[in-house]
Amino acid sequence: MGQTRPGSVPQAAGGADGAVLQLHVPDADRRHDPAAGAALPSLLAPLFSVALLQACADVDHGKRAFPLLVTTGFKKPVRRPLLQLGGLYLVVALLALTALRLLGDDVFSQIDTTEAVRIDKETLEKLQFPILISALISLSGWLLGCPAAPLIHWQKMTLAKALFFSVVTVGRNFKAFITATVTLYLLCQLVVLVVSLLAAFIPLLALTLMFSTVLLMIVLVHCTLYVAYRQLFGTPPASPEAVDLAKR
Repeated sequence: MGQTRPGSVPQAAGGADGAVLQLHVPDADRRHDPAAGAALPSLLAPLFSVALLQACADVDHGKRAFPLLVTTGFKKPVRRPLLQLGGLYLVVALLALTALRLLGDDVFSQIDTTEAVRIDKETLEKLQFPILISALISLSGWLLGCPAAPLIHWQKMTLAKALFFSVVTVGRNFKAFITATVTLYLLCQLVVLVVSLLAAFIPLLALTLMFSTVLLMIVLVHCTLYVAYRQLFGTPPASPEAVDLAKR
């Protein structure tokens, strides 16, 4: 595995899964292929997303959610449209990374040609605008397409139809969706700030808390999306394999 250079700036943004996958990609490959760490998580995100949403539905029906639900998105007939949706997520991720690279070309060119890069205040200021634009592209793509996965899963829609109803739904309820998105974002930033402060005193604990926070935020985002779906489209059915807790 390649060695990470001191002060280097990560170039791939694929969420928590992307960060984990990046650890297994050689450093030289990441420099020349910034999408490597984001490809698989972006492609498979909808398949695992419906598993979490189905778990929410099972719990909502008073039933137990089993780990076997992780295979929900891999079953026919929803597997193909979910993979196609993942392909669109990957395109959005590549657009965001391209914007980041182009707008911050001077900074990344310095990183590519220098063995040790010092990330100072001036460098961070140069990256603020590129990171903002990249984040807005990613956020817009996710926001407009977030209802598509549950529509494919529960309504058995095609990708085109699911995307159409997804965009229309978000457009008609834009204030609610943007409020939820901003709230989740601010909550995440608050937790990251607290963990960063702890890192100055207990680095190992901060690292553990950061990983736990990422997992909790993923669950929280899907719980929020499930509630939004139930409010807009009605309560989805529980999975056939779910066990009714009231009968045990």
